[in-house]
Amino acid sequence: MKTIKILRKSQLSESHANSFANGRARTIYVNLFVMCAAMLFLTSCSGDYPDGKWDPMVWKAEVPVQITDGVYCVSNTGGEFVFSCLNYSSPWISSAESNGEHYYPPIESKDRRTIKTDWFKAEVSGNKLKVVFYANETEEGRPLHLTVTAGDIFDIFRFKQFANR
Repeated sequence: MKTIKILRKSQLSESHANSFANGRARTIYVNLFVMCAAMLFLTSCSGDYPDGKWDPMVWKAEVPVQITDGVYCVSNTGGEFVFSCLNYSSPWISSAESNGEHYYPPIESKDRRTIKTDWFKAEVSGNKLKVVFYANETEEGRPLHLTVTAGDIFDIFRFKQFANR
């Protein structure tokens, strides 16, 4: 009888040790699984658009425009240009430059979609860019380079407004 009691005690302590070892092993496996899943998630997200490898922006003019050597021609009386970005849903304006003078959206009001001056206005709404030129009363042409971005990709629109002669 003593032999049976000793045997039962040893079986009981072995099963308790096994369950402890199984629980500890299960915890290790769960932790490894979570770490592998996290690494897979993080590496899959960063591969979508690696730095410098974004697709170029594709634009379509809403109405026919006159373009010469990559520059949109603007009448001295002014005009309106509307472009749609076909492959990015919500670009914004980075900056504009004309004759060495730089223009920026009013960042302090967190509006990166509009630039307004006394002779032009550019605004983005959704995937549409609208650029309005007011009449040029001067005897000099006005060039404008408007830079639009969607994150890590930039595009420059070049305009030339004719002088009033």
